[in-house]
Amino acid sequence: MQIPGIVHRSQLTQTLAERPELEPRLKRALDSGALRRVATWYVAEDAPPDVVAVLRQGMRPTCADGAALHGLFVPPLEGVHLFRPRVLVLPPETRGVRLDRIRRRSGSVQRIGGAQPIVLHGPQLRAWPGTDPVPDLPLVLEHAGRCLPTSSAAVLFESAVHLGRLTLAEAREIVARLPHDPRRSLSRIRADAESGTETAVRWWLESLGVTVRAQVPFPGGVRQRADLLVGRSWVIECDSRAHHDDPRSYAEDRARDLFLRSRGFYVTRLTWEQVFLQWSTTEALLRTILRRGEHRRAPKA
Repeated sequence: MQIPGIVHRSQLTQTLAERPELEPRLKRALDSGALRRVATWYVAEDAPPDVVAVLRQGMRPTCADGAALHGLFVPPLEGVHLFRPRVLVLPPETRGVRLDRIRRRSGSVQRIGGAQPIVLHGPQLRAWPGTDPVPDLPLVLEHAGRCLPTSSAAVLFESAVHLGRLTLAEAREIVARLPHDPRRSLSRIRADAESGTETAVRWWLESLGVTVRAQVPFPGGVRQRADLLVGRSWVIECDSRAHHDDPRSYAEDRARDLFLRSRGFYVTRLTWEQVFLQWSTTEALLRTILRRGEHRRAPKA
């Protein structure tokens, strides 16, 4: 995957060999600071600074940080996930380095928390062409499947399918290349999850052996769907971060909740923060609700 504003030295050398008339322009750009040398790369002024910081360390983003550059929803995770060919452990000069996690929202750089230590993906992983700063999406997901907790990897896989970057069949082909344990767990990925919060909550419920269905049509022929139906009568709606900024979505969601309550369903709405930042508290409360067993009863209209 190419990143705007970043070109590998070998690519530029090849371009100059084919078009030597560009060499004076290159020299002017370097002299003016419009173009800089960073390790084995040439970097323009508009290059993403978080990616440039990674390249300066002689590494390249992959796994969660590569997934963010591909536009996927990425849950909060510790560390900055990087790859360096032929290096199994961090060299001394990078062991204390902390970098910003690479995250995007609506195409713009998003800072989450403070700088993080490097999580090195060593040479046991399949590499990609040295002129690409970031691997293509299938390889990013393969790296993630080998590195991340299964539930976090599932969020990335299902985000890729939901966004149309991969088909479900293509995602399952990647899963089939993984080692036994993640391959078995990630065989449960689906195509109907519409948010990372939905994937995370459904994955947790399934791990408990709870009956849960995703994107269930509303009763009465209403052309809407519930995010998750737990058992027979408990609807869990999973809000994405975008809901915080959209008053219209807020109003529509409350209308949905009222309709479902009128049909006898119990409705719980979970925010992004509850699922990803306050999960220990949220999990304990959800377990309490499950123990009461009310979700097993038929809805009473």
